[in-house]
Formats: sequence, C-alpha cells, structure tokens
Amino acid sequence: MKQRVEKYLPSAIKAVENNILEKDKVKSQFKGYISSFGAAIIQTGLIPAVAFYSVKAGAEEDRNKVIDAIWEILQQNEQASIDPNARNLLHFLVEQYRKGKDLSAIKSKIMDATTALKLAVRTFKIQKDENKQ
Repeated sequence: MKQRVEKYLPSAIKAVENNILEKDKVKSQFKGYISSFGAAIIQTGLIPAVAFYSVKAGAEEDRNKVIDAIWEILQQNEQASIDPNARNLLHFLVEQYRKGKDLSAIKSKIMDATTALKLAVRTFKIQKDENKQ
C-alpha cells in the first residue's frame, strides 16, 4: 500500500492547492472530512459515501471539495481506468455500477487517494476554527 499511496502524493498536494486551500491554509474542518471519508466508505459503501460527501447539506464547509480533490488525484494517475468524459467521481461510479462493473478496484484506488490526500493536507498550515474556544 505504501508505494500506491506514494505515487498519489504529488497529485494530492496539487489537489489540496486546487480544491481545499484558502489563503495558504486548510480549514480544520477538511482534516475531519478527509479522515472520516474512508470510514464512511467502509460503513455505508462507496457510492453512498461519495454521494453524501458530494453535497454540503448542513456541513460547515463544502465537503464536495474533498470529492473533487480525490477525483483530481485519480484523473492524474489513473487515466487508463478513468473515463475522461465523466463529469465527477459520483457520475463515474454510478456509470460503472450501471454497466455492471466491479467497483472493488476503484474503491481501493479511492482509499489510497484519500490516504494520500490526508497526508498532503498535513503539509499545509491548518486554519483553526475561530468559533471554538
């Protein structure tokens, strides 16, 4: 797993810069969103977890930025297995499911990309939540 995650790390750093970074800092909520995304996949399944994270729906920050970052990582590293015409990660997964494809390989890649994203976030300053004392 180590080498698989390492291969995603440069793209993960770029994905943080493109999707999550604001004023040279990462809001602390995103650390939690990224950390809990893997658990959400395990508990609810791949498509439901991605669907849940694809909408803001009461969250402090836009969780979809995490999904966008993971999608960017996959697009940069998995061109052979990712449909370039898919609009986003959720759309891609639903299309694969409709075609009867086994999602276990892409699930593994998403988990590795999530781990790389979690490591990449640690290389940036974290903006503390001003509302918490």
